[in-house]
Amino acid sequence: MSEISKFSSFATPTTDLVDATNNTNLYDILCPRDNCRCLVLRKGAATLVKRDPIKPLDENDVPSTNEHFWHVGDMMDFDNVGFSKTVGDTKFLSCADCDVGPLGYHSIAHQPKEYLISIDCARYRPRN
Repeated sequence: MSEISKFSSFATPTTDLVDATNNTNLYDILCPRDNCRCLVLRKGAATLVKRDPIKPLDENDVPSTNEHFWHVGDMMDFDNVGFSKTVGDTKFLSCADCDVGPLGYHSIAHQPKEYLISIDCARYRPRN
């Protein structure tokens, strides 16, 4: 089985994780939890974009500063992902197997639709 790597193991993740020819993910994107093997997105399914960071669910949480996300335009592009109830105009995305999250978000007000997984809220597995 191929080695699974955490986001922090890449020296320059915004280039190391991206296929420069089409701006898509070079690796399968997995749940960030070590003991979970849930596949969230397959290699080449998402494009890297810059968006607003994920807002904390709890006012005591430290806000994220990450602005890089894996973007898909259709929820059917995911292999496995869970959706929260709507909070304001946002649905938070979680692992469908273990419920860890938020991994990203979907703003129901945004048109066209987009679903975002934070680049640093995932693990990565090479795939041939």
